[in-house]
Amino acid sequence: MPIVKETISVSIKRNTHRGFIGWSGCDSICMDMQDCQEMCRRLLEAGRCMEALEASAYILVSGVKLASHADSSSGLLTEVVLSTMKLTEACTKEIAGQEKKMRDKALAMLIKEARKKAFDGWTEWRYGLLKCGICLCDGKSAEKLENALDILLEGIEEDCFPEYKRKEDWLVRYYLHRHLLGKEAVRTELYDHIGIKEFCIIAIRDAMESGDFDEAERLCLDKAEAEERRYYRKNDPEDWNNLLFQVYERAGDTEKQMMQAKKLLLFGNEKFWEVLKQIHEANGTWKSVYQGLLEELKDSRQGICYRTILIDENEKERLMEDVEGNPYDLFYYGGLLAEEYPERIYVLCDTVIRQQCAEAKDRREYRKVAKQIAQLIKWGGEDTAQKLIGELMQAYPRRLALADELKKLEKA
Repeated sequence: MPIVKETISVSIKRNTHRGFIGWSGCDSICMDMQDCQEMCRRLLEAGRCMEALEASAYILVSGVKLASHADSSSGLLTEVVLSTMKLTEACTKEIAGQEKKMRDKALAMLIKEARKKAFDGWTEWRYGLLKCGICLCDGKSAEKLENALDILLEGIEEDCFPEYKRKEDWLVRYYLHRHLLGKEAVRTELYDHIGIKEFCIIAIRDAMESGDFDEAERLCLDKAEAEERRYYRKNDPEDWNNLLFQVYERAGDTEKQMMQAKKLLLFGNEKFWEVLKQIHEANGTWKSVYQGLLEELKDSRQGICYRTILIDENEKERLMEDVEGNPYDLFYYGGLLAEEYPERIYVLCDTVIRQQCAEAKDRREYRKVAKQIAQLIKWGGEDTAQKLIGELMQAYPRRLALADELKKLEKA
């Protein structure tokens, strides 16, 4: 603890300038906190779990304090807080197997830390710390945790978002009751809050584990249908539509897997192209559905997804046609197409560069135009580029910054 406290204290002083911690200073402090985390992990591995927990809790509280008065826009501080929370959880799980005296001491410490003012305004982190203490509870010590939760709820109606704190309170109490009584005994409590996302996900996971795939499907469909398509979060494994695919996958229902995978592909999730491909290849139907699936994807207006698939499948003619029809990101896709379709790419580059030059207003944008012409030259379009440079200089004689950038390019 003395080393951790000294490390964090010195780091904060060193990176505070005129009472303010900028994003660079905040990141430096976070890196020092990560060094402290590593010390905690070594303590935990050495079996000194109580010392590791105390130090981990100190790092966590320090990170939460920092979040209130430092520029944490880089995201590193959030990463440090979340990883420290996981480290704290690992410590409590280790202590859960120790004697009652140590368990009670650890729980009391977590409750004390969670009640600190540093967590005011950081509700999720406060209740997350309390959740780490659930594995330490028996019937008697659970009362202390519930009493702490009761105290935190005092004056809840004065909060800006009381429903948010109430949700976190329900979650911790539910996990506590589940720990003490078992999941079947608290099923009613779970379904009383099924309208809340976190509770619904728990119910879906439980249904999948017990083999009740119809119930898991029903819960997913209820939520997915209530949300509009534009809310689909393709990179979130707990998006309702992604969860629904997991349900079908666990159930081994190939037909529904194909239907859901196709739906998500047309929502713009390119990962499900490979899923569909594997299923159809296993059924021997891939060649018969391939072209039709590409057409549907094209019509879905998910341009980035469509082009990603065309690149993966080496469909260069289709990609060239799509880029000609809508030349956004031309200078990204052009590198893949210039060798096979040089003249078509040169014509397209000429058109796009002229348009962007007409809209450019300052040197930064003129440099972008020059960079694009340089790219055209690299692709073998020297004649097109030379003609383009001359015509642009004639078309915009008063744009001295543009002329300067083009002359640099011409000279180079």
